[in-house]
Order: sequence, then structure tokens, then C-alpha cells
Amino acid sequence: LNYFTPVALFPYYEVMIKRPARRVSLKKSPVPVLFVIGQFDNAIPKNDLLQQTHIPDKAFIYILSQTGHMSMMEEKEKSNTILENFLNSI
Repeated sequence: LNYFTPVALFPYYEVMIKRPARRVSLKKSPVPVLFVIGQFDNAIPKNDLLQQTHIPDKAFIYILSQTGHMSMMEEKEKSNTILENFLNSI
């Protein structure tokens, strides 16, 4: 599946590479944080994300077994259900 045009890919990756770390935001979050982790994520390895799940005071963690980095497109229905359940729980 091709979600981005070739012209859009370069600036997309450039912005993603230059974005600042948000670990401080996770620590200071007054609300629960949702982590939806793809088993096959090559952009942010699962083990790196699992370490970040301990930063916020309260975290909801889901690992999708058929997903890489873009669960909202790769497992759309599961991702939507996870998000809906999370929002209803808070």
C-alpha cells in the first residue's frame, strides 16, 4: 500500500527526524497516555517504546501483532476500537 506520494515523503521524513523528544511531556502528563505499538515497527522498535510506557503515571499499552509503524492504516478497525475504548475509559 502506498499512502504517500514520492514528493511528500522527503519533507515528511525530514520533519519526523528533526522533531524534539517528548519524554518530559510524558512524565508531566496529567492524563493517561495511550501506547499503540506495532509488533513489526521498524521506525520505533517495540522495545524502545515499551521502555517509554513506564514514564507516564498511567499508561494504556496495546501491542498489535500484525502491525508495523502505522496501525491506524494497517489494522484500522483494531486501532479505532482501542482508541474508542481508551477515550471512553478516561
